Amino acid sequence: MFIDSSYTLSEIRERDLSHVLNIRLLDGYWDRVISAHPLDMRSTGAGAEARIGPTVVEEIDPHHSFVRGRFGRYAGLKRLSALNAFLALFGFWRTLVRLAKREGVDAVRAGDPLLCGLIGLCVARATGAKFVVRIPANNRMIRASTGEPMQPRFTRSIRVEERLEHLVISRADVVIAPSSDYADFAVSNGAKPGAIHLVRYGAMIDPRHLIPAADRPPPQVPGLEVRLAERPWMLHVGRLDRIKHIEDCFDVLETLAGDGSEAGLMLVGDGPMRAALEARSEKAGLANRTLFLGNLAQDQLFALLPTATVVLSPLTGRALAEAAYAACPIVAYDLDWQGDLILDGETGVLVPARDSAAMAAGAARLLDDPDHARAMGAAVRALAIDMLSPEAAYRTERAAYDALGIAP
Repeated sequence: MFIDSSYTLSEIRERDLSHVLNIRLLDGYWDRVISAHPLDMRSTGAGAEARIGPTVVEEIDPHHSFVRGRFGRYAGLKRLSALNAFLALFGFWRTLVRLAKREGVDAVRAGDPLLCGLIGLCVARATGAKFVVRIPANNRMIRASTGEPMQPRFTRSIRVEERLEHLVISRADVVIAPSSDYADFAVSNGAKPGAIHLVRYGAMIDPRHLIPAADRPPPQVPGLEVRLAERPWMLHVGRLDRIKHIEDCFDVLETLAGDGSEAGLMLVGDGPMRAALEARSEKAGLANRTLFLGNLAQDQLFALLPTATVVLSPLTGRALAEAAYAACPIVAYDLDWQGDLILDGETGVLVPARDSAAMAAGAARLLDDPDHARAMGAAVRALAIDMLSPEAAYRTERAAYDALGIAP
């Protein structure tokens, strides 16, 4: 059973992210998987779905079902939102426990050590299943940067988050971390000796991203072909959120524009900062150099990446791996796991964290020296293919379950 809040089922379908579900079978290790999202309803936009009501269980195929939680349980309790949310989560947990017992679930895997982790731990304890938690970020580092909790609507405070992380991680039978930095974060939160398994991003990447850039089709984004020919483009892929330091990309754009560069900035992704960033772009007179592309399907993204002259990565996870597979010249902050892949002067440009002036200088070097940029791109793809091997990731994760004595 996978409890994860990265993507709703609608997002998986709309953005062609079926690989997100397929990898949970671990290349045939499991014959059936139950995926669950605690807040899998949308309230606005096309295809809006009810946020209030009972948990929904949807069968995807013979190997996979999806459990969709809601933001509230009863329409009559809309004004008592906290109570309604608790009742919805309680109903979600009861549904998971019932399914886990009925299906004979061997392991419960949570996608984070906060909301999903707490639910996963409770399901595992109620059913006798092994409990596995994945560390998707160094939350301590991110909170130190933003001064805010990671999940404010759920935890309300940093102190509560810290206590919850320790509770969840210290009780996990297996801790999966995609980098040594994340593993260190788990150790500091009481992870059991020998429980940590380093499983890198490789298996999480859609296989299409492994295709060499030269063999990829042109991007099929309406109206984009003309814009791409206008100027060299820097690209950022990720959620438009403070914790991703997305505003630093605009610092880079403004610096380069002030220095006479014609480069523009493309952003793939969406998030709470989009309106503010659009307003900043307009105010700076750079709207004609900024493309907000929103969330793209995987077939659009893997085709778009090779068109970028430079990729900016203040703080990204899977998106950094996808850019590396596309042989993109990359400028990244020395934050989180990024220094594992971006070796300064060898596989890209690595600059001090939150130093947007250094990021701008690095981007300018790559923009001004196309031969050097291409060499960096080729080198980072070669390292990514070696370091982020999907086969190695599958092998490592299967070994983690084998160590628990699970025989699927």
